[in-house]
Parts: sequence; structure tokens; C-alpha cells
Amino acid sequence: MGRVLNIAIASVGGQGGLTLSRVLAIAAVLDGYSVRTGETLGMSQRFGSVVSYVRIGDRVFSPTFSDGEADYILGLEIIETVRALRLLKSGGVVIVSDVVKPPISASLSREVYSRSKLLEAIGGSVSTVVVPAQKLAAEVGNPRAANMVVLGVFHRLQSVLSSSSIKKAISEVVPSKWLESSLAAFELGVNYLKT
Repeated sequence: MGRVLNIAIASVGGQGGLTLSRVLAIAAVLDGYSVRTGETLGMSQRFGSVVSYVRIGDRVFSPTFSDGEADYILGLEIIETVRALRLLKSGGVVIVSDVVKPPISASLSREVYSRSKLLEAIGGSVSTVVVPAQKLAAEVGNPRAANMVVLGVFHRLQSVLSSSSIKKAISEVVPSKWLESSLAAFELGVNYLKT
């Protein structure tokens, strides 16, 4: 590969951001790359802010990277994706699920988050793909597999990780009862940009 590919995954606890980072890491190892992962977790494991870092390359030493160094942001929630934009490098790509899960503090302050304004903030200056990931995952009977839909879109846009390694990694990480629907959700993501 010659350089390190930096991926940030922005999500809230319970959305599968850590699962997504594990799948990417295992797929990278299966494809013969060096990989390091790290994450920052919010105050609460459920619904708290989560940013995962995945670094893939021929030689990778550090598990995290600095602001302005992410090649991709994979966003499983819009507000957290906006917060993670500082990580994206010039020319980077954002793939974001169209889900908004306002923090609990917003209900206390009665703060209103406009999906369209948030998406405008993301797409204003960067290349962005907005995906109805939860809706697509629900079509295969597993709305929690929205992370696999986003993974499929990412796979369609990049050429580093092979499809066979990603599918094998999914089978190693996802519990067997959700495996078939997770693989189907991944395929929906891969095919989403063809439509």
C-alpha cells in the first residue's frame, strides 16, 4: 500500500462502532496488512459518544491519529459525525448513516437538532455519502446491522480490503444468529451506490 489508511468511526454506544472497527481490523490482517485500532469512549457505554480509530498499512505503529489525518469518517450517527469532522483530512470522504440520536442532555435543554442542517454542516466542504443504513438493514430483518451497510458503502469506495476478507471478518465478529442478516446488510451497502 505504501502509506497508512486512517479511518475514524463516529457513533454512539450501542450502534456497533466497535464491532465495525474489529471487522475492519480483522479484514486488514487477513489481507496481509499491519493494523492498529484505538477508541475514545464517552461517559456512558450506551448512547455515549464513541470514536474508533483504525489504521491500516504496510507498517503501522500508533493506534490513533491527529486532527486532519482521517482518509475516511464512517459515521453511524449524524451528530457524532459532525463532531468528528475535525479528524478528516482535506480530500477525505465521509460516509454517514442518516440517523440522528440526540444526546440525553439535549432533552434536558430542549435543544433541537435539524437533520438537514447537520447534513449541510457535513457536506458543505467535504465529499459525503449519506446512506439510509438503518432502513436498509431493516430490509434484511436486522436494523442493528446499519454498521454493516456503512461498511459495504466504504468497501465500494475503497480498494484496499478484499470482499472475501471483509466477509470472513464479519463471520468471526458477528454472533451466528445475526450473521446472515449482517452479510446481507453488507451487500446492500456495496450495492447502494450502484442504484
